Amino acid sequence: MRLILTAALLCAAATPALAQSEPQRQPDKAEAVVQALQNPLVQAGAAAMLDNLAGALLDTRVGPAAQYLDPTIGAQDTLGDIQRRRDPNFDRNLQRDTRTAVAAAAVLGKNALEMRASLDDTAARLRAALQPLRAALATK
Repeated sequence: MRLILTAALLCAAATPALAQSEPQRQPDKAEAVVQALQNPLVQAGAAAMLDNLAGALLDTRVGPAAQYLDPTIGAQDTLGDIQRRRDPNFDRNLQRDTRTAVAAAAVLGKNALEMRASLDDTAARLRAALQPLRAALATK
């Protein structure tokens, strides 16, 4: 009895897979990245990562050299210190702009995927047009 129930359960689980008339195409890496970037959670994570990278750069102490260019810069100042003095909303603006840039990357990636066939055709035409030049250079 257990064997029959197990077989029936496995058949029921496999039915959707058998019902598909053609195998589903797996997205390539570029499509997977674009799909991921369209997810708000991924966008937030990518923006946080970029904020961390920017923070590491902004912690660079540039005062010892920059104080000669601008007397308002102190010897211990970092890039972040300088930017925060120039723009009191610098951190908030940086975070907003980072999130906007990640969302824009998702849109740009989607548009590039839509253009992929056309770009591939253009690349093939350019290779064909450059072939005589390649051949001429290869013989010398």
